[in-house]
Amino acid sequence: MRFGKAVLAALALLFATSAAAAPAAPDHRLSVIESAEGWTFGKANAPLLAEYASYGCPHCGQFAAATTERIDRLVRAGKLRFAWRPFLIFPQDRAAAVLTRCIAAPRRLDFIKALMAQQSAIQASLQAADRDERLRSALFEAELRGPVDHSAAIAKAAGLLPLAESFGLMRPQANACLSSAANHDWVTEADMAARLGGITGTPTYSWKGNRLARTITPDELLALLPL
Repeated sequence: MRFGKAVLAALALLFATSAAAAPAAPDHRLSVIESAEGWTFGKANAPLLAEYASYGCPHCGQFAAATTERIDRLVRAGKLRFAWRPFLIFPQDRAAAVLTRCIAAPRRLDFIKALMAQQSAIQASLQAADRDERLRSALFEAELRGPVDHSAAIAKAAGLLPLAESFGLMRPQANACLSSAANHDWVTEADMAARLGGITGTPTYSWKGNRLARTITPDELLALLPL
């Protein structure tokens, strides 16, 4: 019996050692490619789902709530590439896109998810600012000065800076990010690329290079994707 217990103990130790030594499955969400149109997350050569989206679009928020978990799991596993193409509609869109560009690439997709999940809170903060005469005047004056100043003011009013900080973009870095003309030029070009490509509203999806009808539902979108 003593020999049998010793053998079992040795086998248990062997299995435990093997399990500990086994490499963790790669998280393909950390693979990020930036282009003139936006960002693509996931394993190269996996089928591509592209979304043209506004950070403030309620319809985009509904799709995000219904599809994010599945898309995230598939991208992580290397079964799907997901492209986020910013499209400017709402006041917070430019500031959110600029800040997204400055978040460390491995955390960028999670930051987009967080922005969409907090869409209602962001909108409520902007509505509260609009009801405050002093803040409304400050936002209006910033808008007159141009998109760089306006984005900085919107980011502050909307509560985007604390959110960015929770993803590692500290306040001085965020302020520098929002004041960068290069970042704003990139966002403008991404938005224009979408518009010149025929995008007229959000969300608009492309699956394996084929644009999907704007009438698609979240369930119909999910039905196209791998399991």
